[in-house]
Amino acid sequence: MRVLVLEDNELLLETLEDFLENEGYEIDLAKDGEEALRLSYKNSYNLYLLDIKVPLIDGIEFLKELREYGDETPAIFITSSTDKESIAKGYEAGCDEYIKKPFDLDELLMRIKAVLKRVEPQETIKIDESYSYNIKRKRLLKDDQEVKINLKDLQLLELLLKNRGEVVTKEMIKDELWRNEDVVSGGALRVYINNLKKIFGKEAIENIRGLGYRFK
Repeated sequence: MRVLVLEDNELLLETLEDFLENEGYEIDLAKDGEEALRLSYKNSYNLYLLDIKVPLIDGIEFLKELREYGDETPAIFITSSTDKESIAKGYEAGCDEYIKKPFDLDELLMRIKAVLKRVEPQETIKIDESYSYNIKRKRLLKDDQEVKINLKDLQLLELLLKNRGEVVTKEMIKDELWRNEDVVSGGALRVYINNLKKIFGKEAIENIRGLGYRFK
């Protein structure tokens, strides 16, 4: 399980890292919202653990942006805020749980396990005898072990799998991977296609000249 922790208190950040790694979680750390966004675009996570009052982009705005782009990864807010308005804003932004500082680490662990359990069962697409893709959690698995690939590769794979056997046009891919961006690089798309071919084999994805691609 991979967790992104957003926290600007360095001592608490180190404490959470040591504690959660000892519990078997893989941890990425961010001290401000912009750093957290960069990590979330680069990697896929099982859980977000977010302080609210952090520099540059606060935890609530960070989560709002992810939710707007369809990221449904479970999120827990860790904060010293105790007023009902802050708590309401957290849930409106799309958080799954809320824990107030100071807190007991064992209580935090129980909340993490409870949140992760609530998101089960997971909807899974069987790709072949070895590979499967978890739609809800955005995870590619090989023999039940997660395959680490970047977010754009995952988005492209999901689009191809949902339209398996049919042509996925370049326009459909543009809308899914780049959304409102004006400039789309054809070279970048070929890189993502090739990344998937390296995993599933060259014959798995057919290039339909002038149109797009088909996942066999």
